Amino acid sequence: MYIHWQKKLELGNDMIDMQHRIQVLLCRKLDMAIKTKQSDQTIRWIIIELKKFTEFHFVSEENLMHEIDYPEVGEHALIHTELMMQFDMMVAKISHHKEFPEDLLYFLNKWLVQHVAVEDLKIAEFARHSAKRPLGEELYRQYLLHGDNEE
Repeated sequence: MYIHWQKKLELGNDMIDMQHRIQVLLCRKLDMAIKTKQSDQTIRWIIIELKKFTEFHFVSEENLMHEIDYPEVGEHALIHTELMMQFDMMVAKISHHKEFPEDLLYFLNKWLVQHVAVEDLKIAEFARHSAKRPLGEELYRQYLLHGDNEE
């Protein structure tokens, strides 16, 4: 049970789109670990990796919203906080064998698609028409697609 990256999930911001792709990749990694019956420790490490990357992504996304003066940054940040609380509760239940890693994966897959397609799309639409541009906007494409060519 995992999601595939779909073009419709792209928002048009290279940095955020790349981070969303990595989140999908990590969900797939967790799915693979579950399906191949990896050890509980391996699954825990993947969950930690996914959690830490998601926290990093949320900070990046919130910085972007501040940079472009997105008017609903507080509401969006609250959604991020709520997700991390739900994530932590599910991980605690998994560690006490009251939930399964599959339940976390299902939750994250559903949440990721819904959040990107609805909430993050609002940011993308605002950014397209915002006079304020994200810091380093032109650098994202260069670094993400071609690396640093300066010597």
